[in-house]
Amino acid sequence: MSRHFRLLASCAALVVTGSMTLRAEGTTLEDSLYTASLHRVMHFRVCLPASGSSGARYPAILMLHGLGGNYRNWTDLTNIRNLAAQDTVLVVTPDAGDSWYVDSFTDTTSRCESAIVHELLPYILSKYPADRRNLGIGGLSMGGYGALAIGLRHPDIFRFIGEMSGALFVPFGIPDLNKFGRENLRPMLTRVFGTDSLAWRTVAPERLAAAIDTARAPYIYMVSGIQDDLSIRVASHRSFADVLRERGIHYEYHETPGRHSWDYWAREIGPLLRRFRDLCIVR
Repeated sequence: MSRHFRLLASCAALVVTGSMTLRAEGTTLEDSLYTASLHRVMHFRVCLPASGSSGARYPAILMLHGLGGNYRNWTDLTNIRNLAAQDTVLVVTPDAGDSWYVDSFTDTTSRCESAIVHELLPYILSKYPADRRNLGIGGLSMGGYGALAIGLRHPDIFRFIGEMSGALFVPFGIPDLNKFGRENLRPMLTRVFGTDSLAWRTVAPERLAAAIDTARAPYIYMVSGIQDDLSIRVASHRSFADVLRERGIHYEYHETPGRHSWDYWAREIGPLLRRFRDLCIVR
């Protein structure tokens, strides 16, 4: 069984932005959009590279927050703004509440996947210099799961998935929550996925990867902390990597020292963005 293990020792600086921050390295903007899929306004931030040639368009990646987080986390708790500028990548950080980034199985007013794919993304492409030929989606924890769920379901849109410390085990059913010490999540997950654990599995990354046309599958970049608070997280990544390899889907998986924390994600976001940039096709 072949896997890639990588050690990193660098740390990222804390960066805090206001509603609009202008720097030589790039620009961070605060924006919002009313989405019919969510029946509410979705707030988000956009990290723009430094101004280039007139009409230039840049690879763009949506970076999703984790459970209990919000759209400000990536820019407030990591140096993603400067990294995006250095790597000439446009980054969008949408707010999704605790939606798990899916269209709720029980609530027709909570369709987060639809909001992101059919409302937010077209808005970004129309207003900002994003290159529709080079789009990615990434995230951490709940957002890591969301990036895989959305990216694998829309390979015609996303050419890259960047997943960090994802909760890949969650869609395997409510009955297993107590094994992970996460019984307190039951009401929220029931609201999102319903009570039929077989239905949950329809949006499990392993099922989506098993069903996708491998010729159209996005490139998948995964990283997980060896000291993560849930040992099942590393195990589920290894299992998912096995599925990707068996199916011939292009991917890389890194296990690196670290816990389920912003210190870890702040350190690992740089390699993820650089990999996305390097894989983009500029035509």
